[in-house]
Amino acid sequence: MPLASLGKNQGKYIHTPAHDLESLLHVALGLVNFTAGPCGQVRNPNDFVPLARWYNMTDRKQLRKDKSIDLDNYEEEIHASLPDYWKPLSPYLHRLILATWPRLDPLKSESVATHDTFRKILKEALAHFTINHPENLCPYARITGKRPRSSTTEKGRYPYKHSRQDVGPIARLPQFAMIKPFAEWRDSCDD
Repeated sequence: MPLASLGKNQGKYIHTPAHDLESLLHVALGLVNFTAGPCGQVRNPNDFVPLARWYNMTDRKQLRKDKSIDLDNYEEEIHASLPDYWKPLSPYLHRLILATWPRLDPLKSESVATHDTFRKILKEALAHFTINHPENLCPYARITGKRPRSSTTEKGRYPYKHSRQDVGPIARLPQFAMIKPFAEWRDSCDD
């Protein structure tokens, strides 16, 4: 959630595209903190992940303070606990934070992120990793082949056909979650 939505004006702030970009940044930070690499490589459940408290906090004012402190102290609170796989991406994440809060005071300043700035930083990251850290593509989703769209609305909502006897021909198969509940991660409050 954008920091502005957690402040004294919670529920009354005016949502802007900058808040969407801030949310995208929070998602990226969550991904690199809770995974050890691509293809569902989950971190060890006993790893120290300071950002875990972002997902366990019920007090919005305290959550706003915690997020602000972590973002403001990026090197100690975020970079230091990143898995080795994500460390090369860390400078680009830090630049996204600085593009969102140039004065580096997230608690007192509004997000000023722009699509152009985020795009520029992410394109630079892509160029850097394409040259310096090439990887084999990872299949993130099961691909079972295309099925022609049906004229009926209901059948068109389920584009993948799975051949299992315990589900119908147009039902999606359930997928097991690869990440444990956020509440089970160790964070700075557990020490």
